[in-house]
Amino acid sequence: MESSRGKPGLNGSGGGAAAFDYSSRRGYYTGAGAALPPLAAGSRAPPVDPCCVALRVFVLLGTLASAVVMAADRQSTTVQIAAGEELAPPLRVPVTAKWTYSSAFVYFVVANAMVFAFSAAALAAVRRRSAVVPVMVGDLVAMALLFSAVGAAAQFGLLGERGNAHVRWAKVCDVYGPFCERAMAAVVVALIAAFADLVLLMLTILTIHKASSYY
Repeated sequence: MESSRGKPGLNGSGGGAAAFDYSSRRGYYTGAGAALPPLAAGSRAPPVDPCCVALRVFVLLGTLASAVVMAADRQSTTVQIAAGEELAPPLRVPVTAKWTYSSAFVYFVVANAMVFAFSAAALAAVRRRSAVVPVMVGDLVAMALLFSAVGAAAQFGLLGERGNAHVRWAKVCDVYGPFCERAMAAVVVALIAAFADLVLLMLTILTIHKASSYY
């Protein structure tokens, strides 16, 4: 009389092609496509990628530095204006440059502050499995904010550096040299932080793809 035997891979007696793979194929039965049982309530948190954490910290510090440098950027100086009479001495007029005088710089500071706050929240939620997708969407929005803010601030800075002869806008960075230098330094740091956020987003998408793919 032939004894009944269980199918390999289902009762633990065999390890064929129908075995469960809990490591990287959660929710799938590799042999027939059947769903696996859900994770237990006290399951271990997902591992933390040191590279992603380092990039996140760099974005955090870069956006903070950019926002602080731009928000503190101010310069007061005096310019000479020729008087109406030929022999009269030139007039010395005090002038001030502030980041609040430009809507592009205001948007730059606000965008960097928002990305800084999001990066801090994302670092706090790095060990939560349920926060992976929301953080990835937030990284996409943060990257768009940074690149748009950098583009707006850089365009205004180049206008102050070179002027625009077509509409007779004179350059002002020859008068406000330190102001323009600090503004451009903040823009460069924010641009590097934006590219770091782009790399971070690509790594997150690659990690999610590897964890959800099955062969």
